[in-house]
Amino acid sequence: MDISLQRLRMEALEDRLLALKQDLLEKADVKPSVLLTDSQMILKNELDLIKAQLHAQTKAFQALSHSITLLEQESNHQQIRIKQLEEEVQFASHSTHGETFDDLVQRRIQEVWRVMAKEVEGLQGSMVQKESSVESLSREVLESKTFLWEELEAVQAELRRIHQKLKDQEVDITRNLVSIKKMQENQIKCTKILSQLRGKNPEYPSEKNKLVSEELNDIWSAVNTLRNTVSDNMWTDKRGPSRIKGRGSRHHRKANVPGSIFSDSAVYPSCNTREQGS
Repeated sequence: MDISLQRLRMEALEDRLLALKQDLLEKADVKPSVLLTDSQMILKNELDLIKAQLHAQTKAFQALSHSITLLEQESNHQQIRIKQLEEEVQFASHSTHGETFDDLVQRRIQEVWRVMAKEVEGLQGSMVQKESSVESLSREVLESKTFLWEELEAVQAELRRIHQKLKDQEVDITRNLVSIKKMQENQIKCTKILSQLRGKNPEYPSEKNKLVSEELNDIWSAVNTLRNTVSDNMWTDKRGPSRIKGRGSRHHRKANVPGSIFSDSAVYPSCNTREQGS
């Protein structure tokens, strides 16, 4: 309380000195319009001296104010220390009369150990929670890894299946091309035989000529159908593996046609018979 009151008085005195200093500075800044007399010079010197004293007093008051601030801080620190000592004294007064200083120290140590044990238990609980969260995260990562491996194996199996289908279609296309080549060769043979028959027998019956023409037309239609089938199969290969499943069965159905319908013995028996007779 005494220190605070002294500080308030010092602040009030400092304010008064600052006001007086400001007044003197304003008076000193007034420029005389005439030459100064001796008495005025004396007054001016006294005024300068007062200004210097005021400046020195201001600095002294500032230093004193800083010292008061430091004293207040020290006083607060001493009050905190006094409170701590009072608590120690109260704790010692509540202890039993037969208790020695060593026993008191041991009891304080035990209290500190209990507080530390509680903090350690709290830290252990938080560590257990973190370990459980890490374990759950590792399980999720392992499950995700297993799922990704299964997806990868499924994709690889699908790619192998598509590759095998493409190979099968390539084999079917090769077979179809061979069948077409054979049909073209048989067509050329039949055309030659028909030309020879027409050249040798101008009076060849019209009904037999009609049958031969119909047979040739059937052969041409079969050839065109087979060409369209091959074109469709090639177009399917270009379209990619996304629609292989739907068109693969249709391709197999069409691929069986040349072997069953357009074989050399079934389609061209008459041509082969005529060739042997000629």
